[in-house]
Amino acid sequence: MRKFAIVAGAAAVATMTTLALNPFSASAADATTATTTTVTGPAKLTVGHAVTFVAKIAPFKAPRATGTVTFTIVGSNSTTVACSGATSSPALSHTGTASCKVAAGGLTGAGAPYAVTATYSGDGNYIGSSDEISQAVGLATTQITVSFDPNVTSGGATVVTVSLTGSSGLLPTGKVHFAIPASNAPTKGKLDNCGGKKHDDFQRLSTNDTTSKPTADVTCSLPAGWFNASSTAKTSTWSVEASYDGDANFGQVQVTKTGIVKGS
Repeated sequence: MRKFAIVAGAAAVATMTTLALNPFSASAADATTATTTTVTGPAKLTVGHAVTFVAKIAPFKAPRATGTVTFTIVGSNSTTVACSGATSSPALSHTGTASCKVAAGGLTGAGAPYAVTATYSGDGNYIGSSDEISQAVGLATTQITVSFDPNVTSGGATVVTVSLTGSSGLLPTGKVHFAIPASNAPTKGKLDNCGGKKHDDFQRLSTNDTTSKPTADVTCSLPAGWFNASSTAKTSTWSVEASYDGDANFGQVQVTKTGIVKGS
């Protein structure tokens, strides 16, 4: 504490007392330090995989920054995704970072790209700040298998079954098309009478399978007489082509399988 006397001539007319302020006192910290928030995610992400976003606060120096970081994840279709765990606003760690983990299947192709925002709350020493990135999500690959009776009798009926296998609890949706390649005369081209349905009406059957790799099937019923082998041939070969259109989470895929038709 200091005292100053204001003097007029020889007589003191007033005394003023002043206080010296400590520049490191919290009560005097009107001018706080600016911060920069940087949020990062994976360079490549595929549907069905877990992902972790990390926010880093700078500067990283004494006094150490405290507070929380709030993560907001919004898809292009306006869906919101929460961080796994108890909160989407984790406390800043002693390393000046905070993370948000999204469980497998949380980010879908339908919502991509996602706007990921990390907002630092600030504290008594540091001003809050935020950052935003765009997170792309690539389509997953579905396994497709084709099965049918490997030894069909000429003139007989058969059923072709296509199985689609998803991943991380996600089930492929959409259509499967069946076709007989042109080399397989006399039946060739698109199968426009597959069990009474036109090929463009083939909706893959939904299931309630919630395993890590859910599978759903669709069938094509080929009626009697669909393929007549030559009367002089003991066996003939044929093949069927199955094409999956893909959907918001899974890419297109096609497979061809060859079988035998026994002569009558």
